[in-house]
Amino acid sequence: MTNTLTPVAPTAGLIASLGVRPWIDHTADGRNFAPALITHRPGRRDSDTPEVIEARMMGVADALGAVPGDRPLPDVGQRVRVHRGVVLVRLDGTPHALSVRAPRWGQIITGLGLVLLAVGLDPLSPGACGAEIDEYIERAGASGRIRFAGARVALGARRSRGAEPPLTARRATAAHR
Repeated sequence: MTNTLTPVAPTAGLIASLGVRPWIDHTADGRNFAPALITHRPGRRDSDTPEVIEARMMGVADALGAVPGDRPLPDVGQRVRVHRGVVLVRLDGTPHALSVRAPRWGQIITGLGLVLLAVGLDPLSPGACGAEIDEYIERAGASGRIRFAGARVALGARRSRGAEPPLTARRATAAHR
């Protein structure tokens, strides 16, 4: 892959096609944190080349304020909201929100107040789970093919100040590890 790709701004169709895998993890000292891995499914058309998929995912990373893992983790503000068991993630530059139907995860992140957003630049099968996801994350981290951002969870059902109203473009079933 080349680093000269132009990121593509996320469209409603792209947002709807993304895979989101949220889970709860813990640090070495036992503190909980809540990551969500966001990936593109493998290409289904000839036009879904690795370069095109990478450009789309770079656009998603840019819209979330995510950076490579070798840079300090940015605080991208209140970008996550939980409403009636649906987790909504606001992306810059689009009125559409990434949504994940994950009621239990939503309760937990509301208590934690923070989410680690991880955007993989390579495709991952929607059926991937467990060891396959762990391998994907390790491989992406080692090769610089993943971007990260720390997002705060807004409390209440009203939208974040300055945020565009979310038009839910995705209802994903959470695939927990």
